[in-house]
Amino acid sequence: MTLLAENTGTARRRRSAPKARVYVLVHAAPGRSDEVLVALRDKPGVLVADVLESQSDVIMVVEAERRRLARMTIQALVSVEMLAEGVHLMPAGEHRTSMFDKESQMIAVEGGG
Repeated sequence: MTLLAENTGTARRRRSAPKARVYVLVHAAPGRSDEVLVALRDKPGVLVADVLESQSDVIMVVEAERRRLARMTIQALVSVEMLAEGVHLMPAGEHRTSMFDKESQMIAVEGGG
């Protein structure tokens, strides 16, 4: 019976925390965009890092649980601090699964009773 329950999907699964995303435009020092790219690509939470065509800027996408997003973004940026002339942060809009989504909050309240 246990195998049947697991196979039919009735077993409880642990939900992961909702993820948030921020896009970061890093204004690399002239001639340093490749170094910035290499430094950012292996950082935790960094989904994408690419050099923008015909510019020395690098775009980076960081995704993590909302409570960890700021820390992971800062850690990635600290690694390129000496290679960058500036940074522009662009937080992404709320995802449907965001913990701040009204519909998700209603479901959580209804399910908790």
